[in-house]
Amino acid sequence: MHILVLPSWYPTKEDPVKGSFFAEQAAALARYGHTVTVMAVYNDGERGVQTEKRSDGNLTEYLIHVKPLRFHLTYFRILREMLRILRESGKPDIIHVHSFRAIRYARALKRRLHVPIVVTEHVTWFERNMLSEKELAAVSRDYNAADAVIAVGEGLKNAIQPLCRKEVQVIPNLADRRFFENGCHAPPQNGRFRFISVCLLDHKKGMDVLLAAFAEVRKKYPESMLTICGDGEEMDNLCAQAKTLAFDGAVEFAGSCSREECARRLKDSQAFVLPSRYETFGIVFVEAMGCGLPIIMTKTGAWKTLVRPETGLAVETEDPAGLAYAMETMIERYDDYDPEAIRRFCRNNFSENAVCEQLTAEYKRLICR
Repeated sequence: MHILVLPSWYPTKEDPVKGSFFAEQAAALARYGHTVTVMAVYNDGERGVQTEKRSDGNLTEYLIHVKPLRFHLTYFRILREMLRILRESGKPDIIHVHSFRAIRYARALKRRLHVPIVVTEHVTWFERNMLSEKELAAVSRDYNAADAVIAVGEGLKNAIQPLCRKEVQVIPNLADRRFFENGCHAPPQNGRFRFISVCLLDHKKGMDVLLAAFAEVRKKYPESMLTICGDGEEMDNLCAQAKTLAFDGAVEFAGSCSREECARRLKDSQAFVLPSRYETFGIVFVEAMGCGLPIIMTKTGAWKTLVRPETGLAVETEDPAGLAYAMETMIERYDDYDPEAIRRFCRNNFSENAVCEQLTAEYKRLICR
């Protein structure tokens, strides 16, 4: 099957994490046996339209760099380049769009190619009420022009279902296979229990709540540690908060980490915690479970999909006391969590094969209608 992937954003050299789950899913579908063509648009061109091509087995990526002009001029330049690429790569069997901003290109291509469109939504904007009524109406028209709409979590499904005439399905993001390699995480060393959090350091991730909660945990468990991986606009504020709370080296700000470094740090920790204010899915929870770590998350997005008695705990948002209690409970009940059972749950639901199997079934359903 030939799948054309149109992501609304995609990794860059400066920001390799941005849209990494789109790139990883495309690569996984190619390894699964499909022919995958990705067309990613970057509004950073110096002149006209310039396209960079990368190929690896069944996966071909076209990175389209365009100099932004007036909307219609830019749109038609991009569309013309996409049609040129399709003459080279061949007609796809299906178009898979990631997030609503790229649907306009898919709709134009569908009119010429007569192939189905499936849209997977990822953004938190709907739950955060960030779109105007006019924008929501436009998104609704785009969703209803697609043949299927997928959300990555139940919370996001509930948020976008009013915009769709058809039933929104739930298919999660997949975990990078590197997080399943080299066994489980390490047990506590010298009685020191280490929590880890991995995220973009912005307000919606709730790192200020985590630091406040960890200060309470340290009163009961002074040997506990916390590693925070990531960078972002809140870094200075969080460092100042940590200094005020006088953690005496118990909190490590590791900065941005590669996927390999992230996997290593997860396996050096005992539990993963991320108290997001908003979260549509949270691939980092799945990656942590791939390493056998129990998780603590807030009741946002996909928490009912991710949290089971054997995988971790869920707390309310904006609740430092509740989060501290969950972290203390995790320390006290650590031996109740079986790392291999957590990894098995993760592999059965979020591995490449598990997710690609669901996507392939949906593609076949749409193509054979």
